Amino acid sequence: MQGRPTGVVAACKDAALGREVQELFASPNMRVNTSTDVTGVEICGALKNVLAIAAGIVEGLDLGHNALAALIAQGCAEIRWLSQKVGAKPATISGLSGLGDIMLTCYGDLSRNRSVGVRLGRGEKLGDILASSSQVAEGVATAGVVVGLARKYRVSLPVLTAVAQVLDSNLSPAEAVAAVMNLPQIEEH
Repeated sequence: MQGRPTGVVAACKDAALGREVQELFASPNMRVNTSTDVTGVEICGALKNVLAIAAGIVEGLDLGHNALAALIAQGCAEIRWLSQKVGAKPATISGLSGLGDIMLTCYGDLSRNRSVGVRLGRGEKLGDILASSSQVAEGVATAGVVVGLARKYRVSLPVLTAVAQVLDSNLSPAEAVAAVMNLPQIEEH
């Protein structure tokens, strides 16, 4: 942390235990929020990694800030849709463990998942990217799970499932962007 302010969420079904964790770890430079929505925190924590790969692809393809903002907004909506289907609280997505973590992972230069996406967008092969890194990009494994969850809960997740298609070499990054852009125009909800 290098003395810089930061924030985390202690998720625990037992609110009293969450407050104990909060008191134990909070400091002048570390804000600790609590949440009893363990499911929401877990879903956001996993799916933001898949979204960060998509964000990296947009950067690697040099599609610009507007495309990146639109992609992340759509991805946040998709995370909210799935989170609600599995019983998470809608407010979690707009909190630190949701939107806060999503912004850090999608925009931050230290994001392993975003870096994988950037390299995919620039034309590198997934196998080469993974072989050249000593760190784990959790979104690579999580993307396939997202496809299964989308089917199970009957929710459309076009951005998040497109990442799985790219990782499985079913679509190129440019084809995935074209597929998402060619979806029917809808009313925002």
